[in-house]
Amino acid sequence: MGNTSDCCSQPTQQTKNQLIALEKQIINNEDCDVREYEADDFVKIGLKANNVKEHTLFNQSCLIKRLASVEAPKLGQRLEFFPEVSNQIVRTVLSQLPLLEIPHGIERGEQNPPIKFDNDFIYFGEWKDTQKHGYGKLLWPDGSYYEGGFVNNETSGYGRLVHSFGDYYEGQWKNDQANGFGKYHRFKNQANYEGNWVNDKQQGHGKETWQDGSSYEGEYQNGKKEGRGMFKWGNGNMYIGEFKSNKMDGHGVYYWKSGKVYDGQWKENRMDGEGSFNWPDGRKYKGGYKNDLKEGYGVFEWSDGRYYKGEWKQGKQHGKGILKMDQSKEVQSEWINGKMITDRQIDLQGTTS
Repeated sequence: MGNTSDCCSQPTQQTKNQLIALEKQIINNEDCDVREYEADDFVKIGLKANNVKEHTLFNQSCLIKRLASVEAPKLGQRLEFFPEVSNQIVRTVLSQLPLLEIPHGIERGEQNPPIKFDNDFIYFGEWKDTQKHGYGKLLWPDGSYYEGGFVNNETSGYGRLVHSFGDYYEGQWKNDQANGFGKYHRFKNQANYEGNWVNDKQQGHGKETWQDGSSYEGEYQNGKKEGRGMFKWGNGNMYIGEFKSNKMDGHGVYYWKSGKVYDGQWKENRMDGEGSFNWPDGRKYKGGYKNDLKEGYGVFEWSDGRYYKGEWKQGKQHGKGILKMDQSKEVQSEWINGKMITDRQIDLQGTTS
């Protein structure tokens, strides 16, 4: 009982001095360093919708009439040869890509000379009656270029579209839209998406990569990150969990390069709900969060066994709580905005003062 007597005989003023020092340490040590999360950067590097259709594939109808006196369908000028692409950006992109091979199993049509239509589109390829059908090439007035399959006047099967501004899509098509597996590459920032598409929007499983080393792999719905996925930042941080409308939302685990880990609920890219936060030096917190800050009831522990159990508000102790100062004492206390206003020492072996 000697240790107990020593504990309980300490003057009240000495206890309060210890509490003041401990309070300062709590305020300094409890910081979750949420700012390292940098939610704004999360949006900057690609958690926005990356719509593929920035250039209408067919923005004018191209009605084709077959004249009995000519071999090829014609609505405009019949050309001797298909012109070279004049758009320098498109030429650069095409020079960096391998030649497109005609897909096996494609339904072939009848080959005819190039035709320049009244709206200045140029088509060179195969036909079926009065419709583009089979393998062909299509050149827009602005320099955009498509090469691949056609079915009943629409892009279908495998093909590649290079936009006038340098972005390109290569993969499966149906009804003039990206449908199936395909790759979209952005010319300016070298970002890539490779995965499944439905009607020109990412749908199902896919992967995005950025020039700074960041990447996302997971589920998409209606062109947005939705469902479970993994996002890696170029700086080494990583999130694995649920997404909703391009944002971390639901349950997920965020790993900092520094060794910190948050495991819990998220809402619109912020820690919100129940969760646990662990530091590499042994500190840990488990409890409520709201808008990236501790809120409600939570327990903060230090690696040496000390802890605070109690209420939090906007990231600070607020309300009733218990401090464990050492192996033999706890302090019941009330807090306002991180400041202790009352205290009562508790002897863990049953004595109070």
